[in-house]
Amino acid sequence: MQSVILILCFLTVFLPETVFGQTEQKETTPSWLPKETVKKDTTGSKKGRANDLKSFVSGLDPVVGTSLPGGNNKSTSLSSLLGETIPDLGLRVKEYKNQKEERKHKKEKAKLAKVQYEGIPMESMSIKFGSGERATVEYFHVLKDTKQPLNPYVRATETRYYDTKTKRLSSSLIKDKQQALLLHGSYKKYTGENLIEEGYYYMGVKDGRWVKYDAKFNLVDKAVWYRGFPAESRIAYYDSAHTQVKEVVPVTFGKVEGEFLQYYKEGQLMASGKYEDGKRVGRWVEYYQFRRQRKKEIQYPKTGWDEEFEPFVLREWDDKGKLLYDYTKDPRASAEEETETEKP
Repeated sequence: MQSVILILCFLTVFLPETVFGQTEQKETTPSWLPKETVKKDTTGSKKGRANDLKSFVSGLDPVVGTSLPGGNNKSTSLSSLLGETIPDLGLRVKEYKNQKEERKHKKEKAKLAKVQYEGIPMESMSIKFGSGERATVEYFHVLKDTKQPLNPYVRATETRYYDTKTKRLSSSLIKDKQQALLLHGSYKKYTGENLIEEGYYYMGVKDGRWVKYDAKFNLVDKAVWYRGFPAESRIAYYDSAHTQVKEVVPVTFGKVEGEFLQYYKEGQLMASGKYEDGKRVGRWVEYYQFRRQRKKEIQYPKTGWDEEFEPFVLREWDDKGKLLYDYTKDPRASAEEETETEKP
């Protein structure tokens, strides 16, 4: 009996402590926790880091979508991921160098433009007429080398130069090449403070874009030239190498208009005249091959609107310069145009 009582007492004292200890063990996380639980927590941590990396990369490169490159829930190495999203720095460096070289080239070109035109050296000059608000000022450039030869095919057109003796710009026949400085480069003309004309010259003849303005800087006239001829001119040659000009048909903005020139094979002027809206007008002149001696003058209507006018020979000379007949007193005759006149 006493033995039974002792056993019951033992159970009453130690059994609650054992149960209470087991409860405490369940509430804590000991180091010997099963591996499945640790693996589950680690996987969640990796997913969090992957999402953070994906957000970071998406911020760097907007092209990257909501999924990582090489998706389908497959693992992707960080090196391959960065290789797909980070731009090639080598291309950026190359592009920067190209831009730097381009800026340098433009700067050098602008510097040369002040002392050269079409690769030929020049120097700036200016002349002034009058005084006060109505004074006329011309800013221009001339060739540094006075020995530059004239182009024989533009000799009959308006060749302009600075006369060192008269201190004026002239378009008359050059008598002394030492005192004639051919215009070459930019040209601007002002009346008071108003720009009224600007363009370029190439070795004495008009080149590039030429424009004229009124006193309010409104455009009143424009033309595009190429080394003495309208840029759209139709030029025929005697040879396949295009060195011997046969004739120049002037074309301006799609219309045949301006000075027509025809040459002998050796380069001498054969004939010249003017077109107006595709029709011959005024006096046309034919020349003998040598000494630029006139052969014949033919009268065409004064304007292109006169369709009933019948052209006729106005004057004619023999090869020795003797005048054979003269009909300049005919009322149908137009005033003779001076092709080589001096301009102030």
